[in-house]
Amino acid sequence: MLKTIVALALAAIALPADAKQRRVVEPLPAAIVNNNHVVAVEVSISPLAQEKFAKFEAKAAEKRAEARLQPVALDTQFAARPGEDEYATLPFQKMFPLVMEDVTREWGLKGGQPIKLVVTIDTLKTANAAMAILLAPSADQLAGIVEVVDPATNASLGSFYVDVINSHSGWGGMLMRGGGVREKLAEEFSLESARILAGSTKKDLKARQKQREKEAKERAAAEGAATTGTR
Repeated sequence: MLKTIVALALAAIALPADAKQRRVVEPLPAAIVNNNHVVAVEVSISPLAQEKFAKFEAKAAEKRAEARLQPVALDTQFAARPGEDEYATLPFQKMFPLVMEDVTREWGLKGGQPIKLVVTIDTLKTANAAMAILLAPSADQLAGIVEVVDPATNASLGSFYVDVINSHSGWGGMLMRGGGVREKLAEEFSLESARILAGSTKKDLKARQKQREKEAKERAAAEGAATTGTR
């Protein structure tokens, strides 16, 4: 009985463990590191990962129908950029470029060399809830190669591989995992990409995060002041 209680307690407090790996395949020219901005993102899914994506795509379409929004196909052209509240309802190949653009801009990549990112996703795995609850680690994973391209000439400027793995174990770990797994993986994949594009290391990660938070507060204050002024 005591062993059971201890196991349940451990399961309840288990925290997710994250592993995010980046590997440069072809280094970017030094002149454009931390001196670039993303103007386009193309993403394709390799045949090896297609089957796993079917469930995610069906769920996104279901959410879009529940929100009473018009269906979106891969060839759909948006009249206006979708808001973040719509991301969970979009096909992955429509959602992912939006997230990549958002994250790289938030990371401070807003000027310099225009670049296009050509992303090929080769791995998608989702955590097995039953295994995690039994305290056997299970993980969500998104991995693929990113080629950085000059949009004017289509010449390759460099490439890197990103492998995001979020491990979960126990009831607590699965509860903290929550929903929006697809969007979280896309955001973390984009974050790791931004760190390479910015030449960032762990040392300046906190500084950049603080700058992002400062800018967000300033925007919120400015919007609040504008709202007050219109009353």
